Amino acid sequence: MFDLINHTESSVRQSLQDFLRENRISCSCEQCQADIMALALNRLPAHYYVSKRGEIMTQWKSQTTADKAIIMADVVRAAQQVSASPSHQSL
Repeated sequence: MFDLINHTESSVRQSLQDFLRENRISCSCEQCQADIMALALNRLPAHYYVSKRGEIMTQWKSQTTADKAIIMADVVRAAQQVSASPSHQSL
């Protein structure tokens, strides 16, 4: 059985962690982080791979500044949306 990995998910997860290190939002609990990731991933195309070669090719293709900026922009947009209306009760 092969592992099916979505490179976009890994990139969004990293961008979210980078964003949270540098910015404050109303809540950054696990639920809000999952909501941010879900919103961002639903706006971005998936890029799956199953082999080491596929991983290398996918990472190489996604190293452009434009790709990174698009992902970060969607993470920021999703973080603003979740921060304005979290899906959980106030802590």
